[in-house]
Amino acid sequence: MKIAGHASSVREFLTLLSVRTKYGDEVVKITHVLPALTKGGGERVAADLASQAARAGHDVTIIAAWPVDSVLLRDALHPGVKVWYVSDATASKMGAYLSMLPWLWRNRFWLAGQDILHCHLTYGAVFGTAVRYFRLALGSQRPAIVETCHSAGMPVPALHRRIRARMVARFDAFALVAEDDYWCAFIQNQIALPSAIIPNGISFQALVKVEPAAQLAYRHEVGIPDECNYVVGTVGRLQPDRQPWLYLPIFAEIVSVLGSKVHFVLAGGGSEYERMRSLVIEHGLEKQVHLPGLILEPRLPLSVMDLYLTLNVGGVTGIAALEAAYLGVPVLAIQMRSNYSVQQEDWIWSSSNLSEVATRAIELLRAPVERQMLAERQASRVRSNYTVESMARSYDELYLSAIARTQARAKRMLPKIDL
Repeated sequence: MKIAGHASSVREFLTLLSVRTKYGDEVVKITHVLPALTKGGGERVAADLASQAARAGHDVTIIAAWPVDSVLLRDALHPGVKVWYVSDATASKMGAYLSMLPWLWRNRFWLAGQDILHCHLTYGAVFGTAVRYFRLALGSQRPAIVETCHSAGMPVPALHRRIRARMVARFDAFALVAEDDYWCAFIQNQIALPSAIIPNGISFQALVKVEPAAQLAYRHEVGIPDECNYVVGTVGRLQPDRQPWLYLPIFAEIVSVLGSKVHFVLAGGGSEYERMRSLVIEHGLEKQVHLPGLILEPRLPLSVMDLYLTLNVGGVTGIAALEAAYLGVPVLAIQMRSNYSVQQEDWIWSSSNLSEVATRAIELLRAPVERQMLAERQASRVRSNYTVESMARSYDELYLSAIARTQARAKRMLPKIDL
């Protein structure tokens, strides 16, 4: 038997043999990459997917750029999920990027033994790009590289988006958490790239309703007076891409109608926290808007809310809004897609017009029966459609497509054999 080809043909042939031919019931090695195990939507999705895969019996690892307090997210992981860090606790974020290549070199053979590398957020995308080059250098087709775009529909600088698109085009599969004009056009132009829109799902295990005594204690802790009739709020990171300042004109308009009977909880930490405190004062809302900072237990602020406001991208909402709806808090949304037309299947009412959102909020606050009916419909929708299990099944299908793509590429590399 004669093998025709380059000197590396035997290595490529052995690489092909090492590629998995099944997914199904086989133990799959899945690695997620993200900046840190902190409180954020992308981080929560990665953690929930990792825990769900570990429960299913797969070999799961999370690689984080740097460690943070374990109470933020790591403590919630399934015990079967391994966690590795690229840099130590003293490194800066820039240091974590600089540490990436030496770390990859030391662990290159371990990475080549993984089936799936699932990249989250910018750090994950850069990590996946570096792994792709290491993969080429090793003559390997493993791991299959998958990226989730968690910022779909959010304001992202054009240059940043173009750079990310160049990275994604060389990966093996791509997921969006919501429709996005730019990324949907990108997918249409990348017909060979397995892609999917996979909405976020949540785990219901920790979402136990808060006892009345704990609710009252939290109201007092935040500063909501007993005579307050309505509490409107939101939970999320106070970051520029989340545009938390959009809520303040809505709050101000609600106050202009309902006066001191309504208070607001804007829960979460982030780089915009101090600026938000200043903006609250500028809007004259310092007596009625409460900013409790970083939230470790979202159930607490959600338990005191009569109405939840969020940001929607098309018909897709965020993790905290799903949790609010599950816990029986009715949800309205600011629509981030200015060209979006309301769809019949939308289960959360939304508008890009902030005044319209305020008007709808006032209507619901004044109509407790309608508000309760909305809450029941939305809770039922979340229980039926937005579970971690359903999200994980969709990603399993995408993983399978990514692995199939690497197999097809490996077959093209297989040397010709003359008998």
